[in-house]
Amino acid sequence: MLLTSLSVFCTFWPLVSSVIVTTNYGKIDGLMALYPNATGPFKSVSKFLGVPFAHPPTWDLRFKAPQPPKEWKPSIRQAKRHGNICWQDNGFESLIRLFAPDFKYSEDCLYLDVYTPVVNSLLRLPVLVYIHGGGYQGGTSVIFPSDILALHGVVVVVIQYRLGPFGFLTTGDSAAPGNFGMLDQVEALKWVRDNIENFGGNPKKVTIFGESAGATSVCLHLLSPLSKDLFHQAIAESGVDLTSFAIQPTSFGVSFAEELAQKLGCTTNENSAMIECLRKKKDTEIQKYSNSANFRFIDYLQWAPVVDKNFLHDTPRNLRENGDFKQVPLMISFNSHEGASTLGIMAEGTFGLTESVDFGVSYSFFKSFLTKFAHTRNSRNDTANLITDALEFMYTPWPDNSDKYALRSQLVDLIGDYIYFAPSHEVADIHSRVAPVYMYEFAHRPKNASQFPEWMGVAHGENVAFDFGIPLFPGFPFDAADKNVSLFIMDMYAKFAWTSNLTASGVTWERFSSSHRAHLRIDTNPKMAASFNPRRMAFWNDYHPKLGQVNFDINNEVVSAAVVNVASGTLFHFLLVIILVVFLL
Repeated sequence: MLLTSLSVFCTFWPLVSSVIVTTNYGKIDGLMALYPNATGPFKSVSKFLGVPFAHPPTWDLRFKAPQPPKEWKPSIRQAKRHGNICWQDNGFESLIRLFAPDFKYSEDCLYLDVYTPVVNSLLRLPVLVYIHGGGYQGGTSVIFPSDILALHGVVVVVIQYRLGPFGFLTTGDSAAPGNFGMLDQVEALKWVRDNIENFGGNPKKVTIFGESAGATSVCLHLLSPLSKDLFHQAIAESGVDLTSFAIQPTSFGVSFAEELAQKLGCTTNENSAMIECLRKKKDTEIQKYSNSANFRFIDYLQWAPVVDKNFLHDTPRNLRENGDFKQVPLMISFNSHEGASTLGIMAEGTFGLTESVDFGVSYSFFKSFLTKFAHTRNSRNDTANLITDALEFMYTPWPDNSDKYALRSQLVDLIGDYIYFAPSHEVADIHSRVAPVYMYEFAHRPKNASQFPEWMGVAHGENVAFDFGIPLFPGFPFDAADKNVSLFIMDMYAKFAWTSNLTASGVTWERFSSSHRAHLRIDTNPKMAASFNPRRMAFWNDYHPKLGQVNFDINNEVVSAAVVNVASGTLFHFLLVIILVVFLL
């Protein structure tokens, strides 16, 4: 939806040249956009596009941590056009080219964009730094114009970072530790710390925010010692550090690196030699052979962060359980039907199911999906069978278990629960013990501009345009309700950036805690709501992990004591134990 907006966005930018700001590396010449009808105190936004925050990570610097940019003093660098777009997955690239055909794709892409309403002023506004999503394989700052958000009294910085193999290839050792894309994000945050004051920003009031893989990135910065002093608040939309795709096992990353090296004719016998060979390849060659389906596995993407003992010292779960994370105010959000846009991709691409989901699903499809879901995630057949039965009990739309639309809806809930909702609540539970946490559900479906069919509801990514005020520009297919929702969210984010006091448009936002799991439900009439599907959240965060620990000993016909722990407390638990006993007889 945001890409569609981009195609005509520039039509409404009344630009006035020039605006010059000094950075540590030299002066830059940007643009000013006038908004005389803006209702707030600010009537213009100065924008500085394509500002380098690191040296181009090419050739000898490929697969290495980013280096600071070279100075261009005494020259004045033009900052009136977005920088190169990072190489990315073919699907993302093809879509972006439809609306931004003139941009260059390159691994020389470490640029950021700054939007400020107070350049050359004594005011110092809080800073919002946006990290885009795209499965660590796609995305660009070009598609997040931030003029309208900046008019709410904040300085907005939108960053880029290396994607796919350029950002996340790893050998699991010093040859290529991985996480280069995450280190790019750290370098961009350092640039903000050192330079943003010249743009009217307050380096001591920095909030990082992002969606999907941008949200998991945000939360990984909460866990990284390298990011510790570079921001002060965080907003995670549709993803957290315990989300299944936030990181991947190093062994997976190593196998992907070796697979790419083989395709390019490089040795895989010795890691240093393999990386040196890959550094000599053209970036276009690496890009050509690096693409693979995003949903190659349920839990992991092809290119993703790993535990490298530098950016990330341990797994997110271990760090969370040990309390080793930055204790700052955190906002967590998710969309009402996160799993809808993933259902068809997972069913066909991951599980090989041929039935279309567009017109509901049959019970046989429903059961096959549950079975494949459980077996793909569990190596033991007995454990997978047990989990399949539990999923069937939990998600069958009783008593309408033959309703094809209800069955589809339940699969949407299952995917959303597993990937987004349950991890978000688990992180909120842990984080809220030591710092303020606010949670919201984005439940507003755009009336005339959705990129998804109606049955998908408020699907993954539907919220992003509202963060940046896209519905407020004339000529777009949004209605008054869409505009009001967008204004509400931008007002809410600006207030969070200023004070962490979340009272927006008359709604007082209650803090989340493990004993009071309140969340804000944002639609045309935002209001506080009680716990979000508590039974389902308890299933995934409390019960499901214990199912995976059940230890079957077929020879002795014994179920381990883990079953006793699993089975305590509810009739549902008791029934599952009976099922186990019958199974073993």
